[in-house]
Amino acid sequence: MTTAIEWTDTVWNPVTGCSKVSEGCRNCYAFALHDMRHKAFQEGKRLPQQYAKPFKELQLFSERLEQPVKWKKPRKIFVNSMSDLFHKDVPGWFIKQVFDIMMKADWHVYQVLTKRADRMREIVTAYLEHEKLDKLPPHIWIGVSVENEDANRERVHHLVKTKASVRFLSCEPLLGPIDLSVHLNWLERDTGKPYIHWIIAGGESGSNARPMRQYWVESLRDQCKEFGVAFFFKQWGEFLPHEDDDEDPEFWVTDEGAGFVHTSIPTDDDWDYMNRVGKKRAGRLLDGQEWNQFPDGGERDAN
Repeated sequence: MTTAIEWTDTVWNPVTGCSKVSEGCRNCYAFALHDMRHKAFQEGKRLPQQYAKPFKELQLFSERLEQPVKWKKPRKIFVNSMSDLFHKDVPGWFIKQVFDIMMKADWHVYQVLTKRADRMREIVTAYLEHEKLDKLPPHIWIGVSVENEDANRERVHHLVKTKASVRFLSCEPLLGPIDLSVHLNWLERDTGKPYIHWIIAGGESGSNARPMRQYWVESLRDQCKEFGVAFFFKQWGEFLPHEDDDEDPEFWVTDEGAGFVHTSIPTDDDWDYMNRVGKKRAGRLLDGQEWNQFPDGGERDAN
């Protein structure tokens, strides 16, 4: 299935359904999209059978497991864009089957992203021991979602201790400043490079989107540049920093409550002027350029 997600080529969903675990989940696009279609399904619209159940009910689709084997052209595959592979309700035997397919169809690159970093580490460790492997091969990328400093402290240490060739962070929606210096200073013995190889950053979109302050994303970009980590800026989201001196800004945004929007000037001196312009108009330029780096050192293809 093709996708508009900028950092991948296609999505593969052997599992659908999830539950919310942190602030990054509050306005989850997958929840909203699935449950909108679930409502339409109940009203009689002809939709795939997966929409017969609400998103909070996890569903396993064994018939989808072989899809990557049938895709002969190599591509980057986002695994479970409509779920979390390491959700507690996904049985270990099914996760093993997903990994077996990724190992089998090794002409693709698989991007596995989770908020359940502790279970991910446990299952990957068990899988490697069972398969007698030292670490996951370079075509299987393992990542964790990190929306703020709380998520950083909770999840990233599990990621860096997971034996993978490529590890990444998705800082989207970015809801506050994140300091990764402790993790980026920790270097792999065999490569001399940080244990984190790629960072994606982006603001939130949708009707209830929270704004992303410019210095939050610039800080991540600068940390990547300092430590030699690939950086991909996905989008500003709904809000864009105000730059037109001829117009009054719509909002004053502070760090209070993770991107708190004020409609009048806050009492402190730390805020950004921002306008709500919509995802398309806001675009994905940071300091006048796109950031399309990947962990292999390459840039995103122009087409």
